Amino acid sequence: MPPGPPGLPKIKLPTRPLEPLREIVRGGRERLEEAGNDIRSIAEEFHGGTPNTTPTIQETPKTPEIEPQSRTSSPTTGVTKLTSEETLAYQNREIGRELWLLEKHLAQGCRIPDSAGKLIPCDCCEKGGFIAGLAYESIPIAERASRSSASYEEIAKWAEELTPMVTVAAVESGQYDYKKLSGEASTLRKKLMGSLALGALLSPSEESLP
Repeated sequence: MPPGPPGLPKIKLPTRPLEPLREIVRGGRERLEEAGNDIRSIAEEFHGGTPNTTPTIQETPKTPEIEPQSRTSSPTTGVTKLTSEETLAYQNREIGRELWLLEKHLAQGCRIPDSAGKLIPCDCCEKGGFIAGLAYESIPIAERASRSSASYEEIAKWAEELTPMVTVAAVESGQYDYKKLSGEASTLRKKLMGSLALGALLSPSEESLP
């Protein structure tokens, strides 16, 4: 029988062949942990010594609220530079003008012509309330000017009594003598102004106009 092939030499293997690899892994882990610790330390020092640069949002200053004006407060009252006599003269002219217009309308029977020329009842004579208001307004002014208020009281009373007699319905009824009432208005105007002349109804500035 021929001899067999020569046997392979025996190699002595280490009893713990993976131990060197484990050492390498452990060493790598330790170095990673040290590096991590170093990074954290540097980061802490950086944040501790450097001001925080994160922008802060500043609150918009609140606009102060303006207190609403008290409802009980009143605006400053201006002091007129007119004397009581000047104010009363103005009132007289205003009342006189209204009486003059009323005289004209009463004389026309409180009617105005339409497009065909036919006279139609109108409310043109309904000035009593306004004239009475002017007259009542003038009473305290006359008293401050040490003047009699009798004329204003008479005008106010007459104007109030006239009111129901000059409505359109009253004009249509035909029961009132408007020409007579026109004469009464003229008489009251003469008592107030001292004259029936139309120039008495003009103010000094109006008289100076060309």
